Amino acid sequence: MNIMTLGGWMMWPLLAVSVMALAVIVERALAFAACPLPDGPLDGQIQAALRQGDIAPVAKRMRAVPLLREFATLMDAPGLPRREAALRLAGEQALGRLERRLALLSTLARLAPLMGLLGTITGMIGTFAHIAEATTGVDMTLLAAGIWQALITTAAGLCIAIPAQFSLSVFSGRARRVAQMLDAAGNTALMIEAGGTGPEREGA
Repeated sequence: MNIMTLGGWMMWPLLAVSVMALAVIVERALAFAACPLPDGPLDGQIQAALRQGDIAPVAKRMRAVPLLREFATLMDAPGLPRREAALRLAGEQALGRLERRLALLSTLARLAPLMGLLGTITGMIGTFAHIAEATTGVDMTLLAAGIWQALITTAAGLCIAIPAQFSLSVFSGRARRVAQMLDAAGNTALMIEAGGTGPEREGA
């Protein structure tokens, strides 16, 4: 609480930002943990499905993940009208649920250091205003105390922004991998349906 007092009024908005960022990070970490795919074995299964002309093993693995269940069901439903559009829509919906609140986390990561800098600037303005009003000369102790207290908000803003930006990078990278998996699996299913792979095609 002493740090909150020394840092000035901007510490309270920074505290609110830190709580919001932590809540988003924890919530998104749980969401991504519930979607363990893609992994190495699945990548191999997609390649095997393309060679063998059978998407069922891939669909079975993906169906075990609640977030991907609708997409997997469409993959394993050949002959469905407008299947390509349905797969694209299901993939976008699954990806959208994974990327939910990442834009908010990005905003908080950019906002925190700017808020910290604003707190530092306002603190420095107050410090130099007191020095300007002094009639007995510059008190270096007062100047040093004012500067380090003003810098507290900058440090606080960076302490919020660094883990938030790191988490955002991790989540965004994971979302890209899921998007690539959905694209590869969906295209494989469509190619198999079109008869572009499989033993019978190879022997034609």
